[in-house]
Order: sequence, then C-alpha cells, then structure tokens
Amino acid sequence: MTTTDLDALPSGLRLNQIQFMATHNSCHQLMPPDERFAFLMGDNLDSYRYEHPPIDVQLGQQHVRGVELDLYPDPAGGRYRYPLARRWQRRGPRPEKLWDAPGFKVMHAPDADYRTSCPTLTGALRTIKAWSLAHQGHVPIVVQLELKASWPWALVTGGARVPRWTPAVLDDLDAEVRRVFDDAALLTPDRVRGVAPTLEEAVLTTGWPLVDDVRGTVLFFLDYGDQDYIRDNYRHGRPSLLGRVAFTTPPPGHEDSAFIMHNDPRGPNAERITDLVRRGYLVRTRSDEPVSTAKRNEHDRPAAALASGAHMISTDFPKPGLAFRWGDGRFVAQLPGGVAVRPNPITVSCQP
Repeated sequence: MTTTDLDALPSGLRLNQIQFMATHNSCHQLMPPDERFAFLMGDNLDSYRYEHPPIDVQLGQQHVRGVELDLYPDPAGGRYRYPLARRWQRRGPRPEKLWDAPGFKVMHAPDADYRTSCPTLTGALRTIKAWSLAHQGHVPIVVQLELKASWPWALVTGGARVPRWTPAVLDDLDAEVRRVFDDAALLTPDRVRGVAPTLEEAVLTTGWPLVDDVRGTVLFFLDYGDQDYIRDNYRHGRPSLLGRVAFTTPPPGHEDSAFIMHNDPRGPNAERITDLVRRGYLVRTRSDEPVSTAKRNEHDRPAAALASGAHMISTDFPKPGLAFRWGDGRFVAQLPGGVAVRPNPITVSCQP
C-alpha cells in the first residue's frame, strides 16, 4: 500500500503539523457483572463499562493512530494470574499460560478491572507491528505506555503488589520493545534530536521530522502520572534520553521536553494546549472520560479537543454507535469525515 492510499496528507508537513485520534486503555474489556465489586472499583461502576476491539481493528476499521497500554512489571511471571475479583467469586486463576511468563502485562488493574484483549506487552507490540507492515504508508503510530503502580486497596486486601519501576525494570522495558521493533521502525528521541544539544531545543528550533520521512514507524512515550521518580530513573545519565526508546512527558523547560500530556481541553486549558502546539511540542489530550462525558452528552468536549490543536486525542468512542448505552447514544469523538489523520488546525492553515 502506498502513501497515496493511506493517511493521505499534503506533502511537506512535519509531525507536529498533523492531528489524529487515539484510544484510551486500548485493551480494556468489560468485566462480568458479578465481579464488579464496589469495594475495589468504587461506587461509579459505570465508569468501567467500555471496551475496545483488538488493536489491529482499532488501527484499521476505527482509523486511530494512537493506542494506550497500561503496563505492570512481572519479572518472574505469575504475579497477576489470580485477581481478587476471581478469588472472591471462587473462579480460580486465569487459565491462560501466558500469565505465568515473565515480562510486562497489559491491563487496567490487576485485581478488579483486569480483563484485557492482549495480556502481554510483547503480544500487543506484535499486533501493532503486523498491522504496520501490512499498511506501510501509515503516519507514525503513537503508543502511550502508562506505567502503573499498586492500587491502594490492594495493599490491604491481599491483592497484587506491583514492583517499582527501577532503572533495571525500565531497561527491560526498552529491551522488550526493541525485541519486536528494529531501529528503522522506531521514531526515538535520538532520531528527533539529531545534532541539536537537547531534545527540547530540537523540537523548538529544527522541528519534528517530516511525516513522509517517518511513515511506517512507531513512537513511544511514557505516562507515569505523579510518579516522577520513574522519569528520573529513565533519564538518569541521559537528560535528553540518549539511547532511549520512549519520550518522557515533563512540562516545558527541560532537556527532555518534547511530548506533553494535557488531558482536559476545556475552558482555559484550550489556550494552554494551543500555546504548546504553536511552540512546537507534541500534545496529547482527551476528548472524553469514561463514561461520564457520554452520559452527560458533552458533545462540546471533542470539539474543544479538536480545535485546541492537540496532536493526539484519546477517546473510548472513536466510531458512531459505541456510546449506545449512554446519554443520547450519539456521542462520538473522531476527525471530520472519520479520517485517520488531518493537517493540524493550529499549525497548518486548513478548514477543520
């Protein structure tokens, strides 16, 4: 497939001059009703009632170009095989053998909201790679790696204790990605930084690479919430992420500032996002939160996300009809015309 049949764009655009949709918690599956324990999941159980098809279906039929994988280290294997929700219903451990294998596991939560379409990071990455090889004209697929910690209630109920993201564990994460993708398939901080002194200086001056030069690649960034020690461990001795697979997500003003998360595009946040976009950073935002946005018929939130110029807009409803349970049932978050990518409304003169 050529670049003219997939992800068509005007020539000469840089990576920060496009906009695309992504899915939130991209492997999330609905829990059985009798395993939705309010003690573990909170009173608003509806907030967990969304799910996604397999990743390759999202990339293909749903036209997303970003996915989010919630990761849990499992260095010895077997740590997450027997979730509390299954124990409390006396269902026995998860039957799949791969839960015993060492590596990184993908799910929203180990004990309460544990159902996933792709239990292992390697499995998810192989799915992305296979789709990418079959559709080589695609713009870079952006993979958000959310690095999770122990859930508070797990510490008092006998649930899974999540290992810390030590330098060694983060090295293992990079290695697992590189076992699936070779250097040519990865859009890394090194490729973006080039000969600039720092990564931030590169994106604010030389700029991001031309889209046509990096089609068919995959870009990773780390989402670690308020666990700033993870960023410290990941960039220790390499403040501009020399040799690293993934981008970090600090605020502006740091050597590794390039990709920024700003999850709420409403109100004054819209101006903040637009300012970051104009300055040259890549920005991720969210058009909805499960599932309150759809329940309240907040159709203006996706519009605000699109208008802000944020490059990556994450949703649980990338196609019409997926919100049939909520609000007026018509909630959807997609680019105009349902396309996979468009010129960015802030950094490129175009009609939304």
